[in-house]
Amino acid sequence: MKKLKYIGITIVTLILLGLAFYGFMGGFKQVAVSRESFGQTEIYYSTHKGAYENIGKSWESFQKDWESIGITDCDSLAIYLDSPDTEPAKLRSVLGCRLDGLSAEQKKQVSAKFKTFSIPKMNGLSASFPFKNFLSYFIAPTKVYPKFQEILIAESAVTSVAIEIYGGSSKSVDTIGFFMPVGVSRDTFKSLEDAFQ
Repeated sequence: MKKLKYIGITIVTLILLGLAFYGFMGGFKQVAVSRESFGQTEIYYSTHKGAYENIGKSWESFQKDWESIGITDCDSLAIYLDSPDTEPAKLRSVLGCRLDGLSAEQKKQVSAKFKTFSIPKMNGLSASFPFKNFLSYFIAPTKVYPKFQEILIAESAVTSVAIEIYGGSSKSVDTIGFFMPVGVSRDTFKSLEDAFQ
């Protein structure tokens, strides 16, 4: 009986610790969605095709490439071209850094090494989620995108991509930003789709 009691206490303790950690990560946080504008933003970018859990390797490779030309910080974001229910092997993600803040010489070097894209000014749905550690990249989408989807369905609105804003790579950030353009043609992002061909 004592053994069963200790097992029960251990299980309850682990559950409570798990719930506490989930709460710390923002898992119980209510996501507030607002209507905002995004852009115009010039980025240089790299691409990732495949499951999202492997995107870290693509970021590392991208970072090595921009560091090789003397860039020390990336004001980062990612553009996700496919819906989450797409077959994992076919998912397409664009990993980008803003050109804002770079010198003329750095922009010249970047343009010689990377493809660039101008995100136009767009209106859409916006939200943010607390950033605690790398697990936030996995928890945040499960909280934010269902809220976006509720609004899109209720309003019969159409979106074309999802944008996540991560901020500077050399500075600590408190939140991950999320943006979904509404009523923006998919053709706007055709050059990004073409980058995967």
